[in-house]
Amino acid sequence: MKFKYLIGILFLLISVAPKAQKRAEVLEKQLEIIRTSPDNHEALLYVCEHYLKQGDYSKTVTYAEYMKNLKSAQEHPFILLNAHLYLGRAQMMSGREKAARKNLDAALEWATKLKNDSLLCTLYGALGEYAANIDADYYQAIQWIYKGIELAQINRHKQQYGLLLSQLANTYYLKRDGNGLKYALECYELGCELQDNYLTYSGAIQSAYMYFLNKQHTQAMAYVQEAEVLMKQNNFYDQAHTFNLLGQLLDELGNYPQAMEYYQKAMKDKQTSQTSSVVYAHLGYARVLMKQGEYTEAVSLLKQGIAISQARTNAVHRNELYETLSICYERQHQYQEALNAYKHFRIENDSIFNKDKERDLSEMRYRYDTERQENLIKQGKLDMLEKEQHLQQLSFLLVIIVVVLGLLYYLYHRKNKLYLRIVLQNQEAIKRENELSKRIEELQNKENTPEKYASSSLSDEKSLELFRRLERMMREEKIFKDNTLSKDKVAELLDTNRTYLSRIINEQAQTSFTHYINRFRIEEAIRLLSDPSNDTPLKALASDLGFNSISTFYNLFQSSVGMTPAQYRSKVKELEKLR
Repeated sequence: MKFKYLIGILFLLISVAPKAQKRAEVLEKQLEIIRTSPDNHEALLYVCEHYLKQGDYSKTVTYAEYMKNLKSAQEHPFILLNAHLYLGRAQMMSGREKAARKNLDAALEWATKLKNDSLLCTLYGALGEYAANIDADYYQAIQWIYKGIELAQINRHKQQYGLLLSQLANTYYLKRDGNGLKYALECYELGCELQDNYLTYSGAIQSAYMYFLNKQHTQAMAYVQEAEVLMKQNNFYDQAHTFNLLGQLLDELGNYPQAMEYYQKAMKDKQTSQTSSVVYAHLGYARVLMKQGEYTEAVSLLKQGIAISQARTNAVHRNELYETLSICYERQHQYQEALNAYKHFRIENDSIFNKDKERDLSEMRYRYDTERQENLIKQGKLDMLEKEQHLQQLSFLLVIIVVVLGLLYYLYHRKNKLYLRIVLQNQEAIKRENELSKRIEELQNKENTPEKYASSSLSDEKSLELFRRLERMMREEKIFKDNTLSKDKVAELLDTNRTYLSRIINEQAQTSFTHYINRFRIEEAIRLLSDPSNDTPLKALASDLGFNSISTFYNLFQSSVGMTPAQYRSKVKELEKLR
């Protein structure tokens, strides 16, 4: 085994060296062209692309800025378009999100004006990547990627089509949807067909992730090992992405020491990796430590991951970080901290799991797959359709009817499944919060000590105590049920003034007074409606919760949960029958 391993390493070194030398020679030649002809935009484009793929975002930005400021760029919009595009992509990768979005939007404007379909494909992919990795808005991400795929298909841009398929698969993985496997495999096969190393690598690593998601670890290991070889041979950027998966697989196999080695490699690769990859390395490493009982070190890593995520305004994996942090605190018997972290998890998770968008996403995926099959049929039977126009018309009408009926059934089934999932998530969350609250109460009674807030933006003890009292009145006394509740009334109950009260709620709860009160009302509504034995009329329920009108109750509930209170109650009863 060791001999085979050494032979493999030797082969890798032999294959890597000539390629690396050739790339270095080509790069140096292009840099020399720029030194002698500073306005040579072709050389500048090559250099920008090279540094972007190598993960050297600083140099990418330097040369892209230089290209943008060329006099010829003002006369030739194509140069300006590329400059904005490279700036946007490099800034996005290096954590400069605001600047990235500004440049990507500028590039999109120019590409649309110039009707440059090739660069539009790249831009749609970049905007999709931004939506997925920066905003964690998978619905918007897939919208952008589908636009790129459609355009790439029309113009027969095979390489760009393959890259977009890879991005599509990655987005499905981020939202934990195994349906992305077919896109990853198609990307891999296309890369092999075109003998494109980067496309093959992209398809291999995304296929590995999808197989891992589907718990097919043997297939995942085969693809990730191939991806690792291609990555090292070509020195592709974001190597942390590959190291993370290797860490996950080795963790699953119980090889904790080697899993931690790969996670450490991923954590060190901060400069040439996407923020989401570095953040996940902290998450994966912490999970391995937790399995070994190293909770203190795990907490430290999770907090570091959250800090990186927030500093770079990258929401990907932040919900998982908070959820794991909650579990870690609980195992250390720090129940208040566990509850606080879990509340953060629910906030992050709710923002990602947007119910209306999820339904739209399902429709989009179905439409894309249907249209794809229809195009293949049309291309294969073009001659026959020309000869049999009458039959074609009848067949087309039949296909339309079948597709519409199939779509309606699919959407109903998908929506029902989604609604049940929402109910189940809420019931599990209520159960966990109740358990943690019970343990906190037991601990307080045992130790006879006041509740502590370990992490707060407020350092003033008086402020902390005031917010603690407010939370207690909300959760224990349920003062939010008073439909005449106002800021002045709450301030009076707390023996403070409305300005100080607003400050505390804004800083501690990070929301306004009205939203704070309504949040408790909706949480209580979810709690009550999640009980299948609760048959309180919805109008009476709304009134009891402090709402002055049932329409306000309905609107806030639907906005928060994704369905009406009546629909939610119906799904609770349906889920109860299935158990």
